[in-house]
Amino acid sequence: MRIDRIVINASPLISLFRSDLQDLLPALFSEILVPDAVWEEVTQGNHDDVAASGLAKAQWATHLAAATVDPVVQAWDLGAGESSVLTYAREHSG
Repeated sequence: MRIDRIVINASPLISLFRSDLQDLLPALFSEILVPDAVWEEVTQGNHDDVAASGLAKAQWATHLAAATVDPVVQAWDLGAGESSVLTYAREHSG
Protein backbone atom coordinates (compact mmCIF):
# COMPACT_ATOMS: atom_id res chain seq x y z
CA MET A 1 0.00 0.00 0.00
CA ARG A 2 1.43 3.36 -1.06
CA ILE A 3 1.53 6.12 1.55
CA ASP A 4 0.77 9.50 0.00
CA ARG A 5 0.23 11.63 3.10
CA ILE A 6 2.36 11.80 6.22
CA VAL A 7 2.40 13.79 9.42
CA ILE A 8 5.99 14.36 10.52
CA ASN A 9 7.82 15.11 13.75
CA ALA A 10 10.76 17.50 14.29
CA SER A 11 13.62 14.98 14.52
CA PRO A 12 13.24 13.55 11.01
CA LEU A 13 12.83 17.05 9.57
CA ILE A 14 15.93 18.35 11.32
CA SER A 15 17.96 15.28 10.36
CA LEU A 16 16.92 15.42 6.71
CA PHE A 17 17.59 19.15 6.37
CA ARG A 18 20.96 18.93 8.10
CA SER A 19 22.05 16.06 5.86
CA ASP A 20 20.72 17.86 2.75
CA LEU A 21 18.23 15.07 2.08
CA GLN A 22 15.01 17.05 2.62
CA ASP A 23 14.04 16.55 -1.04
CA LEU A 24 13.36 12.90 -0.24
CA LEU A 25 10.11 13.91 1.46
CA PRO A 26 8.30 15.41 -1.54
CA ALA A 27 9.81 12.72 -3.77
CA LEU A 28 8.24 10.01 -1.62
CA PHE A 29 5.01 11.65 -0.42
CA SER A 30 2.51 13.95 -2.09
CA GLU A 31 1.46 15.59 1.18
CA ILE A 32 3.78 16.34 4.13
CA LEU A 33 1.88 17.68 7.14
CA VAL A 34 3.72 19.55 9.89
CA PRO A 35 1.72 20.28 13.06
CA ASP A 36 2.14 23.76 14.51
CA ALA A 37 4.08 22.52 17.58
CA VAL A 38 6.55 20.71 15.30
CA TRP A 39 6.84 23.74 13.01
CA GLU A 40 7.63 25.96 15.97
CA GLU A 41 10.15 23.49 17.39
CA VAL A 42 12.06 23.38 14.10
CA THR A 43 11.86 27.05 13.12
CA GLN A 44 12.17 28.78 16.50
CA GLY A 45 15.92 28.23 16.70
CA ASN A 46 18.74 30.13 15.12
CA HIS A 47 17.71 31.33 11.67
CA ASP A 48 21.20 30.40 10.44
CA ASP A 49 20.22 26.79 11.13
CA VAL A 50 19.56 24.95 7.87
CA ALA A 51 16.49 23.16 9.27
CA ALA A 52 14.94 26.35 10.68
CA SER A 53 15.38 28.34 7.49
CA GLY A 54 14.69 25.38 5.19
CA LEU A 55 11.35 24.42 6.70
CA ALA A 56 10.19 28.03 6.68
CA LYS A 57 10.81 28.10 2.89
CA ALA A 58 9.71 24.56 2.03
CA GLN A 59 6.90 24.75 -0.55
CA TRP A 60 6.06 21.07 0.02
CA ALA A 61 5.38 21.39 3.77
CA THR A 62 1.81 22.01 4.91
CA HIS A 63 1.75 23.87 8.22
CA LEU A 64 -1.17 22.58 10.29
CA ALA A 65 -2.91 24.91 12.72
CA ALA A 66 -2.51 24.28 16.43
CA ALA A 67 -4.93 21.71 17.79
CA THR A 68 -5.97 20.52 21.21
CA VAL A 69 -3.99 17.45 22.23
CA ASP A 70 -6.03 14.28 22.61
CA PRO A 71 -6.36 13.46 26.36
CA VAL A 72 -5.17 9.90 25.71
CA VAL A 73 -2.00 11.21 24.06
CA GLN A 74 -1.58 13.89 26.74
CA ALA A 75 -1.48 11.15 29.40
CA TRP A 76 1.65 9.74 27.75
CA ASP A 77 3.57 12.86 28.84
CA LEU A 78 5.40 13.43 25.56
CA GLY A 79 6.71 16.65 24.10
CA ALA A 80 4.41 19.10 22.34
CA GLY A 81 5.53 18.07 18.86
CA GLU A 82 5.18 14.35 19.44
CA SER A 83 1.79 14.88 21.08
CA SER A 84 0.58 16.95 18.11
CA VAL A 85 1.74 14.36 15.59
CA LEU A 86 0.07 11.50 17.45
CA THR A 87 -3.14 13.48 18.03
CA TYR A 88 -3.36 14.27 14.32
CA ALA A 89 -2.68 10.65 13.41
CA ARG A 90 -5.38 9.41 15.80
CA GLU A 91 -7.90 11.88 14.41
CA HIS A 92 -7.03 11.19 10.75
CA SER A 93 -6.32 7.48 10.65
CA GLY A 94 -6.15 7.30 6.85
